[in-house]
Amino acid sequence: MKSPLTGKTRTCIIPVFKRDKELKPEKRQLLRGLWFLFNVGWYVALSLVVPILIGKWLDDPERFNSQPLCTLIGFILGTMIAGYGFYRMLRQLINEQKDMDTKKKSIKKVPDGE
Repeated sequence: MKSPLTGKTRTCIIPVFKRDKELKPEKRQLLRGLWFLFNVGWYVALSLVVPILIGKWLDDPERFNSQPLCTLIGFILGTMIAGYGFYRMLRQLINEQKDMDTKKKSIKKVPDGE
C-alpha cells in the first residue's frame, strides 16, 4: 500500500488471517442482533414511560383530578404502541433474515458445466 504523502510502499503491521475474514459476517450478524435488541428496548421503554407520565401529569389535582384514570389510560395506550412497534420491528427483522437466506442459497447454487 502506498503512502499518500510520500508515495512509498508501506508494509502492514497488523497481520491479516483468513479466519478473521471468515468471522466477519458472524460478527456483523451478532452486532445486528444486539442493535435490534437495543432499539426494541428503548422503543418499548419510551413508548410506555411517555404516555404514563402524561397520564400522571393529567391526573394532578390542578388539572382533571381523576387520580388513576389518566395514568391507566396512558399505560394501556403505551402498551398498545409498544406491542405494535415491537411487531413491526420483528416483522422487518424476519424479512431481512429471509432475504439473507435466499441470497446465501442463490450464491451456493453452482450451475452444472454442461
